[in-house]
Amino acid sequence: MTTHFRLHKKGDALYLTSPLLEDAGAKHFFATRKGGVSKGVFGGWNFAAGVGKVTDTEENVLENYRLAAELLGLSLSDICRSYQAHTSLCITVDDSHRGVGTTKPKFDFGVDGLVTKTPALLLSVRTADCVPILLFDPENKVCAAVHAGWRGTVGGIGENAVKEMISHGSDPANILTAIGPCIGSCCYQVGEEVYRAFLEKGDLDFCFTPDQTPGKYLLDLTAANRRLLEGAGVLPSHVDEARVCTRCHGEYFFSHRRMGAERGTMSAFITL
Repeated sequence: MTTHFRLHKKGDALYLTSPLLEDAGAKHFFATRKGGVSKGVFGGWNFAAGVGKVTDTEENVLENYRLAAELLGLSLSDICRSYQAHTSLCITVDDSHRGVGTTKPKFDFGVDGLVTKTPALLLSVRTADCVPILLFDPENKVCAAVHAGWRGTVGGIGENAVKEMISHGSDPANILTAIGPCIGSCCYQVGEEVYRAFLEKGDLDFCFTPDQTPGKYLLDLTAANRRLLEGAGVLPSHVDEARVCTRCHGEYFFSHRRMGAERGTMSAFITL
């Protein structure tokens, strides 16, 4: 695996951090599948029970979250998990949301982006090919975590996260962003429906390469999210990219395109 993101190992846990965010003091990481207590197709550091015929145990998933929180000096009850439904909804969370999805019931509505100004509240979003995006304003002390599949991307969830941070006093020019490991354009084949949706969104045709199969394209989700973040006012130099494909690197990452529904899920974390 080649990436300019920093690779860390603590015990069995292997995780990545963005140099841009880390050097600015952001407490965060992107988990790999290395670590944790899950077994079988969920083997390692899995953060969701799954929706296939085979599922992980809730006990394993919660222990994996506890281990993740511990890496940042926090506890299971400090985590707030998104409830992902490929929406473009991004909301602010605070002390009242500690433990949502772990020690408290999950959200009862789809929400794929979380923003907070609350210290020591650990935001979590999950991916297994989709794009994890972490955002941090070191000046105003606001952070966000976003899950962006193609629907969330074209729906503007990255832009919505920036807008939500602005509502808390952030200047977009101060926001630092890290686009984590996701499926690369080498492996992400999509059809006309997706292509047309992105063209309707705006100047995103550069994110597509015609595939050898007629009517199919290879989509660069990282590039699309970078363009949309920059359109929301984030400076080009404030967008960091892992540029590592989750489908290509099965040793390190779970991938829906590679493994199907019966597989584990990674998580990205950020806290103030």
